[in-house]
Amino acid sequence: MENQSERIEKIQHFGHPHSLVFYDEKQGDQSIEACCSACLESLLGCPSISCGDCKFYLHKKCAEAPSEISHSPFHRKHPTLTLKLSSSLCDMCKEKRLMFYYCCTSCLTTLDIKCALRLHNMDENFHELRYIGHEHPLTFIENPKDELKRAYCHWCQKPMVDSVYVCFNCNFYLHKKCAQFPPQLHHPSDRKHLLYLEDDRLVCSLCQRQHWSLFYRCLPCNFDIDIECVRSRSRSIFECEKHSFTQLLRHDPFICDACGTEGNYVSYICSTCHIMIHEKCISLPRVIKTTRHHHNIIHNYFFQKKDLGKRDCGICLSEVKIEYGNYKCLKQDCDYVSHVNCAREMGMYYIIDQVNDEDEESSEKLATNSSITCVIEMNQHEEATKIKHLRHDHVLTLGNKIKEDDDKHCDACMLSISTPFYYCSQCDFLLHKTCAELPRKKHHWFHQSLTTLDSGVFFKCAQCNRFCSGFVYKSDKESRSKFCLRCARISHTLICQGHEHFLFFDFKFKGQCSACGATCKNGVYRCKDCSTFALDFACITLPQAIRCKCDKHFLKLTFHDDNDDPEEYYCDICEEKREPNHWFYHCTVCDNSAHPKCVLGKYPFMKIKIGVTFPDDYHPHDHPLIFVKKSYDTCSICGHPCQDVALECKLCTPNYTFHCNCYLGYLSFLGLL
Repeated sequence: MENQSERIEKIQHFGHPHSLVFYDEKQGDQSIEACCSACLESLLGCPSISCGDCKFYLHKKCAEAPSEISHSPFHRKHPTLTLKLSSSLCDMCKEKRLMFYYCCTSCLTTLDIKCALRLHNMDENFHELRYIGHEHPLTFIENPKDELKRAYCHWCQKPMVDSVYVCFNCNFYLHKKCAQFPPQLHHPSDRKHLLYLEDDRLVCSLCQRQHWSLFYRCLPCNFDIDIECVRSRSRSIFECEKHSFTQLLRHDPFICDACGTEGNYVSYICSTCHIMIHEKCISLPRVIKTTRHHHNIIHNYFFQKKDLGKRDCGICLSEVKIEYGNYKCLKQDCDYVSHVNCAREMGMYYIIDQVNDEDEESSEKLATNSSITCVIEMNQHEEATKIKHLRHDHVLTLGNKIKEDDDKHCDACMLSISTPFYYCSQCDFLLHKTCAELPRKKHHWFHQSLTTLDSGVFFKCAQCNRFCSGFVYKSDKESRSKFCLRCARISHTLICQGHEHFLFFDFKFKGQCSACGATCKNGVYRCKDCSTFALDFACITLPQAIRCKCDKHFLKLTFHDDNDDPEEYYCDICEEKREPNHWFYHCTVCDNSAHPKCVLGKYPFMKIKIGVTFPDDYHPHDHPLIFVKKSYDTCSICGHPCQDVALECKLCTPNYTFHCNCYLGYLSFLGLL
């Protein structure tokens, strides 16, 4: 008996004035069916504590329950819930009994010990929903069982028998399926306005039944539709990817609901979804990836958005009509939208058979993978001061000082060097910092396939049609297209200093370039507001400032000549007339003006060194060709005298001599550049 008494543990508990004795499940008279005074459940088979005099019993887990719960996510108004014995109504299960409750010291919120501990145990893994129409976050409770049997869903007024979202601050409850109703949507019966979700007693405009329900309402049109009609009659509109179209033979014009453009005579209708479309739009791809946007975009027959504000196409910058079809970004946090015909222009897209976010993210990571292979040193600002680069063998060092009269160029983009830049201490190699950080792989909006960064010695850019050297993006496909860095960096929509409005690239436009007067055949940048303004790739990529041998200062690109004297419209290099509305380069210090072609010269973006051998991989001639400076001989291609940089073969008799431009054009014609 002494050993047994030594094992008896006496406990003091705030809920009872006497000492309580601990029993494990093997001790005590288990034939007596007693209930826990805290949770009112049976003690059979459970460790417990009790007071023999008062018949006060507690489960061991109830006795060890915390006396306070602080900063519970299920009661945000006040910081503390305190445990006490009370006869209250539980805000979760709606039961009123004499038992232990967690009570707020500042308001009337109470949770019985069972409900409170259940919520507290899921505290670390609870899920919240920010629901439009309610000020507090809603907490998700999965399989609530009997705890919420007396609560009703705020929307549908049905008992809470399934997973729920709850706000105990406001006694606000929603079934999981009711919480997922969109707060606003478009419906085919009213395509011009958004319908907003409300709970009210109204007459449904479709089934003509008056009852209390969830309704989607359009106040301007006095149109109301209950949630059951939305579910039964509109499910195919929002979920179905296939429609049953029937040919409608009527000689009337119509607007296609799929693409938003006009049609005549024959149309096709889907009676389920109330849409009318062109024959060609029956097979519109559901999800595509356009070269103009980073994410996948999905076709919608009806414009669904959070507000009724104006939305412009991300390609042509014109308004997208809300009542017609469009392509919208699949990413919820991206508001990109485009016209159907714009997204599919010139085949600059491909069809996505299966949406895979991981593949899309990996593609984006690939496109931003830096060509810097190793960072050797960094400064206090976390800038890489010494690096190894994919396209150079030696270590490159970060520099930030340039002599005022230094006419050195970046070996990547061929433009005048500017700070910050990287230089090689072992050879005459320079890279702008931005050029050094270019991605190895890149998708271009004007080209369908992936491209790879290379250091092509000589090539012809497929966009601006200029002969170039330096870094190049080569197509990974059989097209063998090559793009210079100036074209590779430019966006498909932009603001140009020479024009007040946004410009977008139009593949189909044919006309004259406003900057140089040349005829544009392969598309231009144009303004949606000014129908006559257009710029070709060659002009849009002109450097904003450049050095020229005719002037010791930088010449700045100028867009309009404001001089009133026509005699001043001359080029100070070739001394020929200039068109005052065409772009030109100007030095404000010396008041010199010149044509862009005169300032740039014949080979503005090529690095040519006299005495260097032309690379063997690029030409079909049997012997090496060397860059020379000629003042005599004639070009073996065009027959004109060579008075500039030329290519010469010294092994042939007589010596072959070519204008550099003529030979590059010949290689381009053969498809070798």
